[in-house]
Amino acid sequence: MTSIKEKTDPSGTPEYHQKSPKYGNTQDVDFDISIVIVNFNVKEFVANLLGSLEKARNEFRLQIFVVDNASSDGSVGYLKKRFPHVHYILNDVNVGFGRANNQAISKAGGRYTLLINPDTIVRQDTLEVMYRHMENRPDTAAAGCKMLNPDGTFAPESRRSVPTPMTAFYKMLGLPRIFPNSRRFSAYYLGGEDENREASIPVLSGAFMFFRTDILKNAGGFDEQFFMYGEDIDLCYRIQKLGWNIDYQPATSIIHYKGESTKKENLDYVVTFNKAMYQFFNKHYSFGYTLFFRIFILSGIVIKGAVSYLSTIFRKLTQPALDLSVLNILIIILFMLRYNISFEEMAHRYQIEFLSVNLLLSTIFLGSALYYDLYGKNRFSLPAIIKSTGVAFVGVVLVTFFLRDFAFSRLILLVSAITSVLLLSGVRIIQINRSRKAPNIPGSFLARRILLVGLDSKTPELIRKLRSRADWNYQLVGLVSQDKSNYQDEVENVPVVGDLSSMMKLVKYHQVDEIMFTLPAVDHDQIMKTISELRETSVYPRIVADSMDYIVGKTNVEYLDDLPVIDANLAYFSRWNLFMKRTLDLAVSTLLLILMTPLFLAPSLFFHHRKKPLGIRLSDIRSFTIFLFLPYKKYRWINRYLLLWNVWKGKVSLVGAPIIPGRLPHFANVKPGLTGFRQLSENKLYHEEEKQQHELYYLQNYSVWMDLDVLIKTLIYRRPTLRSIDEM
Repeated sequence: MTSIKEKTDPSGTPEYHQKSPKYGNTQDVDFDISIVIVNFNVKEFVANLLGSLEKARNEFRLQIFVVDNASSDGSVGYLKKRFPHVHYILNDVNVGFGRANNQAISKAGGRYTLLINPDTIVRQDTLEVMYRHMENRPDTAAAGCKMLNPDGTFAPESRRSVPTPMTAFYKMLGLPRIFPNSRRFSAYYLGGEDENREASIPVLSGAFMFFRTDILKNAGGFDEQFFMYGEDIDLCYRIQKLGWNIDYQPATSIIHYKGESTKKENLDYVVTFNKAMYQFFNKHYSFGYTLFFRIFILSGIVIKGAVSYLSTIFRKLTQPALDLSVLNILIIILFMLRYNISFEEMAHRYQIEFLSVNLLLSTIFLGSALYYDLYGKNRFSLPAIIKSTGVAFVGVVLVTFFLRDFAFSRLILLVSAITSVLLLSGVRIIQINRSRKAPNIPGSFLARRILLVGLDSKTPELIRKLRSRADWNYQLVGLVSQDKSNYQDEVENVPVVGDLSSMMKLVKYHQVDEIMFTLPAVDHDQIMKTISELRETSVYPRIVADSMDYIVGKTNVEYLDDLPVIDANLAYFSRWNLFMKRTLDLAVSTLLLILMTPLFLAPSLFFHHRKKPLGIRLSDIRSFTIFLFLPYKKYRWINRYLLLWNVWKGKVSLVGAPIIPGRLPHFANVKPGLTGFRQLSENKLYHEEEKQQHELYYLQNYSVWMDLDVLIKTLIYRRPTLRSIDEM
C-alpha cells in the first residue's frame, strides 16, 4: 500500500474567499477555478507556471494544488517559500500522473478544474477565455486551448482523435510526420484541420484540460491503471461515451515545453508509453477483435517501442562511429601511402597484427573519450577531442613499443595523430556552426548573440549577473524595451537597440541566436506573441524568472547564482599544472620565435633606442621589468615578438593576467599573459568584480587544456588582448 501524506495550507489567502464581482457565485462553490499541477523534479518550471497563473488570475477565485510525486530536488521547500498560498499534497513515492491528479481532484472545490502540466505557461487571458467558453457551452464537459512549442510553432497534440487500431498503425509508421495535413494518415492529430478554428474534438492533451468539476468527479477522474501516458485519451473517451462534448478553443494559447520531467531516450519512457497504448486498446477495443488481431496490435506496439528506443541509441552512437572511422581510415590510408601499396594489395599486406593496432587505438580512444565526457557535455569541446585523440595515440605507441609483435610505424602514428586532431576538430567546428542556436554549448568558441528583452529596475543587476558567468560564452548585443515609452539609451554600457514592436527586424539585423525575456518587465502575453512571430526563425527563446536566480529554456534550467566559492587550493597553483603551463609556454614560444626571428630580429635591433621599460609586479616582493617599443600600437608586431622572448624566459606567460604596468594583479604570483581568460571577455566586462570573477574562475578550473582553449579562441576572435597597454 502506497504511503501518502497530504498537506495543505490551512486557510489559503484572503483573496481566495472573496466573491468574484465579475462572475459572481453562480454555483454553491468556494472557488471559480481549481488548478491541479503534478510535479516531479521540475520545480523551476512549476514556479514559472505559477507565476503566469498569478498574472492570469484577473478576479477569479483560484484554488491551486501542487501534487509532488516524491521529488528529490527540494521542490516543496523551494515552491512553498515562493508560493505559500498554494495547497501542497506530498507523496512519499511517485504514484504516477493519473493517481496524483486524482488526489487533488477529490479536493477540488471550484466550479471548473484545470488540469495542467508543470512545463507550461499560460497567457493572461487564458483562464478568462476558457471560463467564458464553458459558461457559453452547457453541453461541453471539457475544453482545451491551442498549445505552442517553445519556438512558437503549433503543437499538433493540442487536439487529437481516439487512437483506433488504424490511426495508431499510421502513427507507428510515422506517417503523420510525412503527411501532416492528411485526414487519413494524420488522423491521430486531426490532420487537415485549421489550427485556428474552434471545434468539437475527440481527445484533449493531458497538458491542458479545462473540466467542469462535477463531471470530472462523477467520471472518477483518471483511470489509475495508466501510470503515465494514455490516461488523458481514456478520460476523454469515457466522457464522450456519457454524451458530453469536448471542445478545442484556439482563442487563447499556452507554451508547452513538452516532457521536461521525462527523458524520451530513456528505456523506461519507451516501455511506459507503449504499455499505456496497449492498455487503452485492450480496455476499449479488444472485445471487438480476434485473438490473432490483438496479438498483431500488441506486436506492432512492441516493435514500434523497440524501433523508437533503438533509433535513439543509434543517434547517440553516430558521433563515436564517425570519430572511430576517421581515426582508423587515416591509419590505413597513411599505411598505403607510406609503403606505396595499392588498394587491391591492401588486403594481403595489412596483417592481422596491424588490425590489432586499429582495435587497440579504438579501445583507448573510446576509454579516454568517456573519461573526458566527449559525447556528453564536452561534445563540442576542442580541448576534449585533442586530449582524447592524444591519449589514444600515445597509448598505442607505448603498447607497440613494449610488445614487439605488434610493432607499427611510429611515423604513421605521428602523422595520423596530427591529422586526426585537425580533422576531428574540423568536424566539431562544423557541428558547432550547425548547433550554435542551442544554448550554452560547453567548450564552444562561438559566442551566442543575445538580445535581452524587457527593461525595469532589475535590469542592471541582471546584466551584471550575466557578465559574471565566466563559464558562459555569449555576446549581449543589446537590450529591447517592452514598449516605446520605456526607452533609454543604454543600461550598464549595453545599448538599447529598439522595442518589441520591431523585434523581427532587430533579430535579423543583429543576427541574434537567442532572446531572453525578463519577468515581470515583459508579461506572458507579450512573450508568447513575440515567440509566435519568431516561429519561422531559428532564434532560441528563454525566460528569466522574476527572482532572477534561474533561466528557463526549452530543455533545461540554468542558474545565475550558483557561482563557485573561493577554493583555498586553487588548481592553477598545483605543481603539476604549473609544470604543464611552463612546458606549453616553452614549446609554443620556441616554435613561434623560430618562425618570427628572421622577420623581426633586425627591426628590433635597429629601433633599440625606442624601447621603454615597463615595471611588472607579481607580488609585493616579486617584480621585474620588460622592454617594449612605444607607442605600442605602432610597433605591435615587434612588441609581440619581444613578448614571446619574455615568455621563453619565463617572465610572461602565453595565457595569464592582463599586463597592467606597475599594478599588482588581483591574485599574487599570477604571471601576466599575451592573452587570457579574462581578456577574451574584456569587451563585455565593465565592473571590477565581474573581471575578478572571470579571473577566479580561471584559477579554480585551470588545466593546460584551458590555456590551449584560450589560445584557439584568441586566434578565432582576433581581438586585441593587450588593451591595458594599447594606448601606451
